[in-house]
Amino acid sequence: MTKQNNVYSGVSFFLGASTPGGFYSLFDELGSAENGWYTYIIKGGPGTGKSTLMKKIAAEEDKRGMICERIHCSSDPSSLDAVIIPSLKTSVADGTHPHTLEPVYPGAGEAIVDLGAFRDDKKLRASSSEIIRLTKENKAKHMECARFLNAAGGALRDGVKTAAGALDLEKTENFISHLASRELGTGSGERGTLKRRFLSAVTPEGISVFRDTADALAEKKIILRDDLGLPSGIITEAFCEAALSSGYDVVKCLCPLSPETKADHIIVPELSLGVFTANRFHDFECETAKSVQCSRFLIKNELRLHKNRLSFIKRAYNEMINEAVVRLSQAKALHDELEKYYIDAMDFDALGECSEKLVEQIFS
Repeated sequence: MTKQNNVYSGVSFFLGASTPGGFYSLFDELGSAENGWYTYIIKGGPGTGKSTLMKKIAAEEDKRGMICERIHCSSDPSSLDAVIIPSLKTSVADGTHPHTLEPVYPGAGEAIVDLGAFRDDKKLRASSSEIIRLTKENKAKHMECARFLNAAGGALRDGVKTAAGALDLEKTENFISHLASRELGTGSGERGTLKRRFLSAVTPEGISVFRDTADALAEKKIILRDDLGLPSGIITEAFCEAALSSGYDVVKCLCPLSPETKADHIIVPELSLGVFTANRFHDFECETAKSVQCSRFLIKNELRLHKNRLSFIKRAYNEMINEAVVRLSQAKALHDELEKYYIDAMDFDALGECSEKLVEQIFS
């Protein structure tokens, strides 16, 4: 189940994803007020126009020829969770659960935009029992999703552990050394800055991958083809550190199944270079890319001893991912039902006026 998301052109990422441990948020990387950034935190509940407002802001950026990052919702990739405008050092973000945001420096570094002000809560109270039911059922489906992803993550870890005995470490380290030397050179000597994102996520539509982002940021691609996830994980982590040490800023794209320990992709925008992991869930077809078969770093005779076990692990992993996708699809259906109550309670004319003022404020 893989879907290429082409909803928007330009640079798109996820800042949160469903993982084996539940929702994993990177929303603390929107931009720090201490570094001159300002964040508009949007509140209001489901169906109150948060994503529509951010799409309007993103469209204004396009009109002005400005570069922005569109941050999509992994529970519904057609919706936006945030818009980041580097040239203005400004972010606009959905600050509601599961990526709750609150001002740290109210007014000085962040401002709350309360779309709940245009909500008729009397209508919502009249439907409170149904709203509560849908909210609880939606949460339960996300918890079920997390359990299946936890099982998938366990299978992935078992596969990595099984393959570890077959790893030719010397060959892997030599490859990393040559790759870093060839692509990074000597560098500036100053350490680069790290930005963490998700380029892919498990969504109600399957595993969504922003390949347009890979094309926009990395004209040169090195593709690590690796279904087991062991050699590629070692290579991406080492290459990330080498790039940072050489003074390059790096976009580190985390693995949704192991966000704290594994990077799937490393992008060095200054060099228009990316090291991407390709497997049965996310591929990166490109005629000009350099393709590396990661099986070359594994001792085949050793790997053959575990053939049946690895085959079982792959089947189990596939099944668990598919079941997680089903639960996310069910959760989205419940969320869509929930949104109807809020949409019916909104004054969208007043919201439109608020949106116009906010757009004017951001770009003035």
